[in-house]
Amino acid sequence: MNDKQEVVGCIGLQKKTNEIGILKKFFVYKHYRGKEFGIGKNLYASLLLFVQKHGFSKIILDTPSQATLSHNFYKKAGFKQVTKKDLTVQYDYPDRNSSF
Repeated sequence: MNDKQEVVGCIGLQKKTNEIGILKKFFVYKHYRGKEFGIGKNLYASLLLFVQKHGFSKIILDTPSQATLSHNFYKKAGFKQVTKKDLTVQYDYPDRNSSF
């Protein structure tokens, strides 16, 4: 998203297979968060349109275990928490204490 030529948020999906994508990046700068801007909601809606259009059936994400605001957003969006052994693909993730 862009505000006066400034990046204020982004979302990134990594294709692992034809059906599985990994949400690698999703953030909105603090000043632009909240319902009044709707940036996070719009970015997420754009992601959903993209995965539907391109035939993805599963999105895997990992978030640092202490990122509770992110966890709440993802739970409200319909994500289900799984364990590392439940992952159907292997990939590199930066935080070894991630929640999936």
